[in-house]
Amino acid sequence: MMGHTIRFEWELPEPFLGMMAIDDATLAEDVKRAAVLDWVRTEQLSWRAGAELLGMPLREFLTLMAAHKIPAAEYEAGWLDKELEAFKAATSQDTA
Repeated sequence: MMGHTIRFEWELPEPFLGMMAIDDATLAEDVKRAAVLDWVRTEQLSWRAGAELLGMPLREFLTLMAAHKIPAAEYEAGWLDKELEAFKAATSQDTA
């Protein structure tokens, strides 16, 4: 697949550069990773596409997501209660 290189400039005050990364290349990788993780978090990008963009295996990407507190599954409020009720109903029918 053909790629497209994107370049942008960001004037970062010197004190922040030292706090964020040791050099420009490391900072660029950190910004790229942050953008991809945000796109996944906001569901603009799939997990697989995120892993592919960062050039890492899916399992490693899922670990990265967890490290950044991005859930791999989202449940509605009350989901667990409904599941427990359904489980109790099913097990009570089996014992009857």
